[in-house]
Amino acid sequence: MTGAGVWSLLDVALHVVVDEVDPVRVAGNLVVVAAAAVVAALVWAQRPGAAAWVGALAVVETFTLGVTWCVTSGRIPVAALVLIGVAVGLATAAVRVLATTPRRRARPRLLEIPRWRWAARAGLVAATGGVVAASALSAVLSAMTTQLYDGRLVAADYFTQTPQILSAGLGFDGTIGIPALEEGAVRAAGGAWADDLECAPGTDIDDSQRTSAAVTDHLGGAFRVAEDGDDIAHADGLPVVFSWPVRSDTIAPDQFRLTLTDGQVVYPRAAGVVPNWELNERQTVVLFGEFGDRGDGEGALFPARIDIVESGDGADLRLAGPGGDVDATGLSLTMDSSGYMTGPTLVAAKLTNVDPETPGEGGVVVLGSANQPNDEVSLYGDEADFRLRMLTTGGFSPDGVTGLRPTDFERYFRLVATGPDGRPVELSEVGVDYEVAGGTLRVLGLSDLGRRLGDGRPSAYDDCYAEDADNQIDIVLSGDAEAARSVTSLEMPVDEPGYAGLYNPGGPGPTPFPGVRYSAPSPALRIAVTQALDDPMQVTRD
Repeated sequence: MTGAGVWSLLDVALHVVVDEVDPVRVAGNLVVVAAAAVVAALVWAQRPGAAAWVGALAVVETFTLGVTWCVTSGRIPVAALVLIGVAVGLATAAVRVLATTPRRRARPRLLEIPRWRWAARAGLVAATGGVVAASALSAVLSAMTTQLYDGRLVAADYFTQTPQILSAGLGFDGTIGIPALEEGAVRAAGGAWADDLECAPGTDIDDSQRTSAAVTDHLGGAFRVAEDGDDIAHADGLPVVFSWPVRSDTIAPDQFRLTLTDGQVVYPRAAGVVPNWELNERQTVVLFGEFGDRGDGEGALFPARIDIVESGDGADLRLAGPGGDVDATGLSLTMDSSGYMTGPTLVAAKLTNVDPETPGEGGVVVLGSANQPNDEVSLYGDEADFRLRMLTTGGFSPDGVTGLRPTDFERYFRLVATGPDGRPVELSEVGVDYEVAGGTLRVLGLSDLGRRLGDGRPSAYDDCYAEDADNQIDIVLSGDAEAARSVTSLEMPVDEPGYAGLYNPGGPGPTPFPGVRYSAPSPALRIAVTQALDDPMQVTRD
């Protein structure tokens, strides 16, 4: 036991020196060190039996940490095997001591055991359970952070042949990092609070479903924070959308230099891939900081330019493309409005064949449990032949709070294809077979939002429908292969009867507060569809 304690101390010191501290590993080391100290004290006090029981508890903790590490990381780290090996060694030693410790001829009856001993034993068991639970939670959170920023990509889409910044506008102001998730705090921050959500009977409505504002505690571990370590409080949100996926392990907040309309140069206080965290996404980096105000006329303050620069330690932001990774330093974009002047728009759309294996879906422990699986195959099964993925400037919502639903195609979108006679054909309804050049096409609905009905939850496509609120939305089609090649454009005809605009997370919600300025709805637009049926234009990086 003493040897294990000494080894653990040396292991902690070594990894602190080389700046490769893993919370799970250090937790396991410290448990062994603490157990070694207690065992040594008990042995010195001539209590070998008690020492063995402490060693046994250390076995449980160390073994749990090792196994948790393997499960959450999706692999078997050598150090985790060491922790498990130490646990087995401790167990062997504990059994040996217990087997050789003389047993008392008569054990005291339960009522004869002093209360302080009962209290001490109960406290020891409770403390051990608490440490195990806290360590497991720490391990899961550590694994989440590691997987978010491990740089991996699986079948991630790129939308242009050369890397570009497609958009980088101020999305919403002051609603990130509020002190509490309750109506008064949200209202004070200028956010939206949905009082009258229409949900299925018996639905337990969480406060997080009533607003798009976020408390600081909900951001921990999900974003990379600037070196000053400031808490994120009443921050603005700004999504930076690239045409190529980002290697998340290269992200640093000070790589994003923003020049505001008044000439100020500012940097974000945090940057990260959430909510665009799935392995087949990651084209968008969300920034939090002080980026402007809600003005919409002369004197409005918002970012007018973004430049990608080296971080303070000389690290480059890297993008993954068809020929390998490239340095994003030097990319820039100018902006002439904010989300309070012009609502969210589309910046790219690409049509590919559906892969039944849906590579790259998910990929981060814990995240997505409420809204996944949400891919085209999970929602539409064998009917799904083609996926048209749209890339947006910000999360799309009917009002800024409630989620977009798989059945919402007809209210917000329309496809245009070339007809048999060469004239445009509008695909505006779900479940209708349209005759186009090359055969027929049918729109099945939307995906990459939330789960389908019938999977236990959701029970209805209503105001409580949980969707992923990211910058990717898919239109799923069935039909003939040659017919798919006739699709030319995607429209959001918000200025026509029967259609409506969409909002980013700064929108008014279904019950806006009077006197609060919210972000603007999306404008009418049409965007060309990139045909990627022969080459899906996707990259994978380990």
